[in-house]
Amino acid sequence: MKKMEPSYQRLMVIVHGLSEQSICSNIKSNLRLPQEIISRDNGRCSIQITSLMPLLNDSRFKDYKSFIRAFPKVEHSKNQLKNFQLFIVMDVDDCTEDEKRKFKDKSMFDGHWLKDYIVPIYNDPNLEETMKKASIPINKKKEYITIFPTSHGDLDITVAEKLYEKLKNCNCTNMDEYIKTCIENARANRCNR
Repeated sequence: MKKMEPSYQRLMVIVHGLSEQSICSNIKSNLRLPQEIISRDNGRCSIQITSLMPLLNDSRFKDYKSFIRAFPKVEHSKNQLKNFQLFIVMDVDDCTEDEKRKFKDKSMFDGHWLKDYIVPIYNDPNLEETMKKASIPINKKKEYITIFPTSHGDLDITVAEKLYEKLKNCNCTNMDEYIKTCIENARANRCNR
């Protein structure tokens, strides 16, 4: 009998607001990913680019030991996180051009121990506009759940792949990077079962 690999948490995502919370929760659920989603009040209160550093300096994220205590399912060894990425999904319509640039090029995270693990995901100006430009019909925030039909069977990677294909050609976002990583992790989890 094949020894089961531990189900490590390889992804974590910090989300801007309700729309981002909804789409990331939907992907997590549909692809059955061990993924932590960090938001304020389940996305009802938004996290701005300007408030990211205070969040990353709170008791969960301030240093390696605090992080491992808060998130014990993340694989780690010798003060290093292994096979881990922290995606930060933000709208960029509520910050200056300089703040937007520093978010995208990660210079705003200089000096933070998590910088090498952070993957900034931007929607310019916001997720709703990104969905319109990618021809994904979303009219209200609650409609994000319709991107993935309810699945009672196996993983629905094909739906995620279609979403990825639509977003990868949209030049106002790099959300496709997050979705691609989720698909890759879902496939890896499927093979380990």
